[in-house]
Amino acid sequence: MNNTAYPTLDQFVGAYFHQDWVLDHGTEFEVIDYYIKTTWRDVVKLVIEEIDRFLYDYPTGLLAAFNAEFIPMIIIGANDDEARVWLIWVRDQLLSGLDNAPSRPS
Repeated sequence: MNNTAYPTLDQFVGAYFHQDWVLDHGTEFEVIDYYIKTTWRDVVKLVIEEIDRFLYDYPTGLLAAFNAEFIPMIIIGANDDEARVWLIWVRDQLLSGLDNAPSRPS
């Protein structure tokens, strides 16, 4: 993990959208579904919060910032608008599946 202001989002992008993610899961939706089912609910919430903060922090230069910050193995778009749509889609998928994420034992 690099020194980032978005450590949970960095871990999500790096660990789940790694160089072989297509071989492991096939689609972006399957990656997100797997992440939700195998990650503590509070951590999924942190990723959602960090996506929202990242979107807020980069009203312009979003794609370049994403590529520099996370050095992703996935192309999230050809421009800022496409990158914004992808990040919002990911956030919405995480939100809609949040109830399927395991809760930490008390």
